Amino acid sequence: MKRIAFIFKIKPEVKEEYKRAHDEIWPDMAKAIRESGIRNYSIFFRKDGTLFAYLEAEDYEKSMEHLSKQEVNTRWQKYMDKYFVKKDKSVLGPECEMLEEVFHID
Repeated sequence: MKRIAFIFKIKPEVKEEYKRAHDEIWPDMAKAIRESGIRNYSIFFRKDGTLFAYLEAEDYEKSMEHLSKQEVNTRWQKYMDKYFVKKDKSVLGPECEMLEEVFHID
């Protein structure tokens, strides 16, 4: 399993709404995430609106390709778009900055 981490931003004032949306994630969206091979997925909030996300997947690119083909993912990303801070409004979903792993210990 590979460990993947990335950051993106939301408007800090919508944190509670963003959290509530994930507390009430659509069952078919949660199923699509699991079926894509993603495991151990967590998102953390920083007061400036930066979100840190962590997940595990055997093949991240393959998982993302699978998700991108799911109609529920397209609907979810459009639904969540109002929360994201991004420069390119044509990007579906958040503008993510992938992070390089520099240390790990079990």
